[in-house]
Order: sequence, then structure tokens, then C-alpha cells
Amino acid sequence: MLNALPAMVGYWDSDLCNRMANDAYIEFFGKSPEEMRGTHIRELLGPDLYEQNLPYIEGALAGETQLFYREIPTPTGEIRYTQASYIPDFFEGEVRGFFVLVTDITERRRIEEEAQRSRARLAEAERIARLGSWEWDIPSRRLTCSEGLYEIYGISPEELEGPYEGGSQYVHPDDRELVERQMREAVESGVSVDLEYRIIRPDGRVRRVRSRAELSADSEGKALRLTGTVQDVTELHAAAEALQQTASDLGRRAAAIHPSPNRARGADLTKKLSPRQLEILALVAEGLSNAEIASRLYLTESTVKWHVRKILRVLEVANRAQAVARYLSAESGR
Repeated sequence: MLNALPAMVGYWDSDLCNRMANDAYIEFFGKSPEEMRGTHIRELLGPDLYEQNLPYIEGALAGETQLFYREIPTPTGEIRYTQASYIPDFFEGEVRGFFVLVTDITERRRIEEEAQRSRARLAEAERIARLGSWEWDIPSRRLTCSEGLYEIYGISPEELEGPYEGGSQYVHPDDRELVERQMREAVESGVSVDLEYRIIRPDGRVRRVRSRAELSADSEGKALRLTGTVQDVTELHAAAEALQQTASDLGRRAAAIHPSPNRARGADLTKKLSPRQLEILALVAEGLSNAEIASRLYLTESTVKWHVRKILRVLEVANRAQAVARYLSAESGR
């Protein structure tokens, strides 16, 4: 039975001489059964390893179970990582020796170290991309977040511990209803989440984030978990706004340089565009992105994109800046 165990099992008496060892124990140290039996533990471990293990040996002989981890060199020079237990053997109230149980955890440690390195690489990648990830286990209502997400929100893991009940004090009050509605629709109907909203960090800074999430369900369609990412797009959004403002300025300058033709062409916008398209074009002229327009008009971003493409086609212009110029020209001609 002992030889069938995937661990090293042995027994050492109070004089620290071996009285029993299974095949795994014997093979690990490259001994024969005859060589192992009666060997002092110092001889088996070598002077350095013996001195390291001596406090645990003395603890076991004092009647206290010992558990510790150790790197052990094999006779071939290979280093193996082990978990060792020293269990006292009592007889009539006296310790007459101790059992040794040693498990080779080299492969487990290698996997753990690789997982740790992978987590470190992921954390670094998230930091560079200003990205975080999260997973909401719906049946248990347990929320798990990556280090990158905590960094974006400027909070510690302890501040999000416990069941997730929906809502967040970190979402900007003006955007909270939108976020909750999207999350609710994702859980109830399985639609993907893709939206931008603002958060308020504990330090008072307002950041704009882009969140995407997908629902996982079982074979019967029962929602199991919502998995998503959050990316800080504050700087990207600021750059986009700057470009939009530049486009608007260029449009105004173009309208000022060529007032008559543009005014004549711009005066019939109401005939070419629907009220909804005029509304969207006005918001484009204000410098709003498609996502912001969608949020303000309670449309999907894809719907806004479709309207923008149609506006460009109807006005026979190549880009948003030219469309804005036409709109501003029409407004100045009223």
C-alpha cells in the first residue's frame, strides 16, 4: 500500500535512524532498501540539509507535527521542490520516532510559477493599455476583477469584496441609469454590452471608460456569468474632441471664405435630411462622438453610424468635417 502512494513515506526512530521507507523514498535518494534501513537521517540528507531540517526534526520529537517546504537535491544534482510532514509517533505518552511524508511538488510549483508570471504579464499589459477585466458570476453574485480594473477605478480589491448587487457608487450619477439598463438587458436577453460612461474615482477625478461584455449561459439559456473589459479612454476621447473641434473650426473658416455657394447649397438641408438626421448632424457639429450622440438620443451606436453615413451620402461630402461645414453654412444663412 505504501509503495502505491505517489509520495515518499518513511519512519525514523528517536535516534534518527531509518526503520522503514517505501520505494518512492528509496528511489528519490538513489538508495537500495538495504542501504536505507538503519541509515542516520544526517547521512541521508547531508550536513547542510540536515541543519536546515533539524528544527523540524526536534519539533517532531517534542511531539508537535511539522509541515514545511524544502528544495532537495537528488543524487543526479537535480533540484526538486517538496512538501514535507513530520508526524510524531507516540507510545504510552512518549515519542519513539516520527513518520515522514514527503510529496514532490516540483511540477505543481512550476505551474504556479508560470501562472504567476502570466498574471504579471497580464497586469503589465493591462497597465500599458489602461485596460481592466471583470467577471460576474450571476448565480453567486460574486464579482471578480483584475488588477488593471482596480487601477482604473483607483480603488483596492477590498472595496469591491462581497456579492455584487448591481449599481456602483463609482459610476457618474448622470450615466448610472444607462449602465444599469445595459447590464440588465445583457442578463435578460443576452445582448452584448458596448458603451462608454464616466466614473468618479475616490480622489474626485472623473474618467471616461469604454466597457464591453458578453453573457455566458447554460444549454437551457440560464444566465451563468457576464465577462467583460473596461478601458480608460479619457485621453482618447479628449483627442477625438480636439479633432472634432478642429474640424468644426475648419468648417467655419470654409463657410466664411465661400459664403455664397455653401449658403445656397446649405439652405435646403431640411429638404434633404430627415428631422432625426438634422438632429444628429447638429450634435456632430457640436463635436460629439457617435457614442455620445447615441447616449443623448437613446439610440444604439450602430444606428447613429448608419445615420451619419446616410448624411454624408445625401450631402455628397466625403467626411464629417465637410458635413459640419455644410450645416454651419446653412445655419449662418438663416
